[in-house]
Amino acid sequence: MGTATKTDRRILKTKAAINKAFLELFSEKEFDRITINDISERADVNRGTVYLHYTDKYDLLNKCIKDHLDKMILSCTFTKFMQKKGNQVEAIEAMKSLFIYFEENFLFFSSMLSNPKTSTFRECMLKIITTTIQEKLDMQGINQGMDNELITQYTASAFVGTVEWWILNHMPRSPQFMAEHTWKLFERNNICS
Repeated sequence: MGTATKTDRRILKTKAAINKAFLELFSEKEFDRITINDISERADVNRGTVYLHYTDKYDLLNKCIKDHLDKMILSCTFTKFMQKKGNQVEAIEAMKSLFIYFEENFLFFSSMLSNPKTSTFRECMLKIITTTIQEKLDMQGINQGMDNELITQYTASAFVGTVEWWILNHMPRSPQFMAEHTWKLFERNNICS
């Protein structure tokens, strides 16, 4: 059992090095110009090791995107915020954890959001936020008589756009500030009832 754990740790460490190398290269040059050799040299592993874990650079990109979006959902308490009703302090803390996740993974998010080749990433992120808002949206009060889908799309696009602005401008406000102000905007649109 100890050997399996060591092996697992080595695999995780190797994959982390490959991912880090890939993201660094991705932020430095165009995706089409990145080669498996570039990735393996930067990660300090041989080419065969990269191919052991990923079919090609497209597979690496797709797995990197999926992994970060999954972690964004699972490791953050953002989904807990969306399930809670009326507890503002917990909701702001949950939203803060989301912004902290973005901050801790700045290299990934800035690379994905600044590269026109990764519009798929933005679309996936938008889909996750849209689904979350759709489940939380209160159609009473200020939203009564409005189109549910229009409000959802508008709010999700505004949120993703705000995150994109924050990351691409090197996070000019703290995660706490972003959480509090985003929460207020959600409240104004009856999304956090």
